[in-house]
Order: sequence, then structure tokens, then C-alpha cells
Amino acid sequence: MTTLAIRAGIPSADLRRALEVDGELEDDEIEAIAEQLAVPVEAFFMDETPPLLKAVDFRTATPHVSKFKKGTLEAIGYVERIAGTLASLELGVEIDPSLAPITTAYTDGEAIELAKKWRKSWGFSIQEQLDAANSNTVYVSLRSYIESLGVLVLHKSFGTDEAAGIYAHIPDGPHAIVINTTLSSKARKLFTLAHEFCHVLLRAEGTSNPSIIKNKVEKFCNKFAAYLLAPNGLINNAIQRFGYPATADHDNIRRFAKRLGISQEALVRRLVEIGYITQANYTTWRSKFNGVVPPGDTTDGQGGGKTDPLQTKRTTYGSRLLSLLGNARQRGLLDDLDIYRLCGLKRKYQDDLFGIV
Repeated sequence: MTTLAIRAGIPSADLRRALEVDGELEDDEIEAIAEQLAVPVEAFFMDETPPLLKAVDFRTATPHVSKFKKGTLEAIGYVERIAGTLASLELGVEIDPSLAPITTAYTDGEAIELAKKWRKSWGFSIQEQLDAANSNTVYVSLRSYIESLGVLVLHKSFGTDEAAGIYAHIPDGPHAIVINTTLSSKARKLFTLAHEFCHVLLRAEGTSNPSIIKNKVEKFCNKFAAYLLAPNGLINNAIQRFGYPATADHDNIRRFAKRLGISQEALVRRLVEIGYITQANYTTWRSKFNGVVPPGDTTDGQGGGKTDPLQTKRTTYGSRLLSLLGNARQRGLLDDLDIYRLCGLKRKYQDDLFGIV
């Protein structure tokens, strides 16, 4: 409550009195609170509790509802708004039966076997990944596969890198993954996507950062993501094919990871697990970055040039959400202004993105 009062610029005593006794707040104070919590003002005056997501923080030793920066809360509010609207329209947001929730003891062996199962189902071969030579190809393939299972995959800039991704689900609504694009290369987005996909399988809803591992859920999801994206056969074949030395030298790791289309963190962990380098090598390599994301995983180093606005929108919203929104508009459940207010997709792009002639 003290933190909220400070953020909203309201005396703490006034806020406490309004919530716990019978005090009143000014309209601008209520609006300030709503802004800091990233919820609509009307949520405070509803007779029933609105279907808000619990902001569970998986960066902690015991995952629980926690404090987040405003940008992260806005991202949570964004997916709440979309999921809640889709749930109310009865558009058919069910996921594929193969995504039934799993039960696990959170062992490494279970994570590895689960990754093998879903790598086979994904159908992206080691040869295809070696030939891709970049993370974008791998990312597009995995995202398309996950969306084909009925899961929304959205991109959103949080304006902060405290969280890398969100898995969200409300009753009768879609299952959704939100990828934070702030300070995140395509390779890091790829690892985050694989990590959050494991959250979907576990039905472990909340906000996480694969670089911060303090509990069994995050350890399990990271193990799953590493083996899904970089199975032993990929690492062994890459070393033989490209001649990369299996060392923890930073420049070597950066080039090797880029060649496989995965994050540097994922590569080094896998090199340790296979036995090419030691845990001490990993610790030394990681210590160079003082607890931050290694350079090269925060950006793709690209800039300039013209971008295709339609492709940018497809990347932002994903094929699954665009399909649902297009269906809603064609059926008259939402009009172009509704969609703009819902997710920020401007009317001038909607016909092309929805395939409406």
C-alpha cells in the first residue's frame, strides 16, 4: 500500500483510510491509482470482481503475487483486456488437446523427456536448424507451431527488462504468451518463448525472467527450453560441421550461439550438460556480465532500412490473435474501432491483415 501511494503521489494515510475505513479520494487520485495498477477506473466500481490476472512473480524463491514496474503491469493489463474480450465473444479459443496440463516432480530428467517429446511434435529437424543459420528462422517456426496449437503469442514492449515474458489464462479465455521486446534479441525472445511454452504445459501462470532462477518451476522451464532448442545432436553436429571450439571464450560463444539461433546463456548451459566445458567455466563466463543479460542477447545489432508495417503488425499480434479478431469483425461482434481500442491495431491495417476484401 505504501508503494502504491508513493507511485500514485497520494499520502499513504489517505489511501489507507479510503481502503480500510471510510475515507474518500479525489477523482484525479483514483485515476492515478488506476494508472499505476494498469487497470481501468471502472474496475474499482464494479459489483463483481473483474477477471484480472494474478501477477505471480516467478523470479522469486516462492512464486507469489508481487510488485512490478508500471510497464510490466501495463503488459499484464494489455493481455487481460484482450483475453477478457475474446472470452466474452465465444469465438472458440480452445487449445489443442495435446496441450493437456502435465503433472511433474520437476526433475531434470522429466524436463528433458518433455522437451524431446515436443521437439518431435514440433517437427523442426536438426538439419533445418543448422541450415537456418539465424534465430529468426527458428523463432518463426516455433511460434507458428505454438500458435497452431491455439495459443496466442503476442509481442509487447514492457519498457523494462525486469520480466522477459508472461503466460496468462483467464477462465473461458485464450491461453496467451506475451514476449517482452525491450532489450531482447531474437535469440533471447526464442528462449523466452520456449520457456513460456513450458509454463503453458504446467499451467503455471505468471511473469518470469529465464535469467533469474530461484525456484523449481523456473529451473524446470529453463531445462525444457534448453533441450527443446538445443538437443545434444544439434550441439554435436554443429561442432563437427562448423569447427567451433568447445570453450567458454566469450567471442566464441557469441558466434556459436548466433550460428545456432539460440541465446548465449542456453548454449553455455548445454555445453556444460553435454560435458564440453565445466561448471567452473560457466561460472567464470557468467561472472563477466555482473548478473545482466550478455551483450548480443539484448539486441540483434540491426537498424536502419525500411520496414514493412504490415509485417511488423503480424509480428506484434501473431497469426492466432489476428485470425480471432478478423473472425469477430466479419461476424459483427467487433467493429474496426472496437479492435483499435482493444489492442491498438489501426483501422487502416485491419482489412489487409484480416484478409477482408
